[in-house]
Amino acid sequence: MPTNCTGFSGNSRAGNWSQRVAGGQLMTDKAVKSVTVAVLANDPVTGEGAVWWLSSCKDITASYWTWRHPADVLLVLATEVTSDTLSRVERVQVEATDRPLPLVLVAHEFPEHQMLRAIDLGLVSYLNRQESGFDDIKRAVLEAGAGGGESSAGVQQALITHIRAIRDRTLVPAGLNIAGLADREVEVLRLLAEGLSTKQISAKLSYSERTVKSIVHGVVTRLGLRNRTHAVVYALRAGVI
Repeated sequence: MPTNCTGFSGNSRAGNWSQRVAGGQLMTDKAVKSVTVAVLANDPVTGEGAVWWLSSCKDITASYWTWRHPADVLLVLATEVTSDTLSRVERVQVEATDRPLPLVLVAHEFPEHQMLRAIDLGLVSYLNRQESGFDDIKRAVLEAGAGGGESSAGVQQALITHIRAIRDRTLVPAGLNIAGLADREVEVLRLLAEGLSTKQISAKLSYSERTVKSIVHGVVTRLGLRNRTHAVVYALRAGVI
């Protein structure tokens, strides 16, 4: 389907978004429905460019998430996927009225320890910013809006789909998050990370000290970790605390 988008692409050497010479029209492989996109960016220049370009496509309506317009897809543009980036995504997903929005993430760097949390927050497609242009982003956004983000080509996309399936079919029914931890396990590990003792944690959570020790022991044993410090590090790397 022809579109009326003018072109943008990523400059792979400088790592910047730069405008391409207009003239060609993007061709998609199949008919697509109109998709509304909420854009979340680390800087206003990138965000403004993304909203402008995507809004020039007849298949897409785009706006900043801060405008609180209803959306079908959340597009996040970042330099590096950090805990702060994902915390912003989490706030958006909490504010989303009907359901968590499918997340399309574009970044230079995506540390492995952040991937599990990103998937838990709705990640369906990841694009390396240095290797992708706005045509690629548009394609990913339309696929996500059509519920087909999982079908995007590539090993990374297949991995995302596989981990999400494990979460939905195995972890969630068992009351566990994507890191394999229950809510009360996360809470105990978070307090351990803050430096609280077993006694202090038991008082704060109204658990017995024996219960706190049992929770930590259960995490260490189930996940094959060495000790409580290793359990805290595991939770930190998984992005759940």
